[in-house]
Amino acid sequence: ETLDSRWGEASPTHDPQILAHFRPRSTDVLITTPPKAGTTWMQQILYQLHSGGDAGFSSIDAVVPWLERPRVGISWQDRLAQYEAMPDPRLFKTHCTYPQTPGGVEVARIVLTSRDPRDCCVSFYHHLLDFTDEMRARVGIPRPESFDAYFEDWLAIGTWYRNVQSWWPYRNHPNLLWLRYEDMKRDLPASIDRIAAFLGLSIDADRRPIILEQCSFDWMKKHADKFTRQGDDGKHQFKPGGLIRQGRVGDYRALLSPEQEQRILAQARAQLKPEALIFLGIADQVAGLR
Repeated sequence: ETLDSRWGEASPTHDPQILAHFRPRSTDVLITTPPKAGTTWMQQILYQLHSGGDAGFSSIDAVVPWLERPRVGISWQDRLAQYEAMPDPRLFKTHCTYPQTPGGVEVARIVLTSRDPRDCCVSFYHHLLDFTDEMRARVGIPRPESFDAYFEDWLAIGTWYRNVQSWWPYRNHPNLLWLRYEDMKRDLPASIDRIAAFLGLSIDADRRPIILEQCSFDWMKKHADKFTRQGDDGKHQFKPGGLIRQGRVGDYRALLSPEQEQRILAQARAQLKPEALIFLGIADQVAGLR
């Protein structure tokens, strides 16, 4: 079968067959983010809101699966059958651009989080370093030789830019809620209230403190095993302390050189609209580029 190119190319983390044949429902909620922009955090938030504060799940991937990721030993047809058997509302994570997202904003509800590209760049570098050797072999991603070499690849591939650029025209659609990672870090309770209102969910007063606690960085760090088992065999795919690392705003300053920072911002200026730069909180830095 020849698929439309918009579904992307097959890789160990991307199965275009799943995307092309997935049947979205109006009750679905899709988390879409550029990598390292709060994806796992949002998986936890949505699951906690829908479950009323369940802490007994073994793996976040089991309750909020990665939509387009292929599974070892499972055909894409069987994977879709598993999705069809999931009860409503189904929760998924995805790193897809708008054209790759089944149904776009017309069927399912979309929760999108974005993060300063400088922090995303540095966070993804640590993400790659945190892979176990087994995970690295499975996905075919070698350990970065150096941060500088990694940086050149990150900038050339441009995943962050494509994701934000593709979703920006739909930012005001009623089926899409766009949150900034930095705002979530600053005021998590207010962000969770916005998400609940968007999804039409009410939070029981007695469960609210539990949900807030279990959506905190500290709680997720203490229970990292629930977030690092994302494979088909239940094994950890990240080293101890990996994946849920620091989550700090502005952490890029520890690694990015001034020249690298300027190159990230320059590419944002070239590819994004001025109002997007303002929303993302980087307009002033972009304006100050030499």
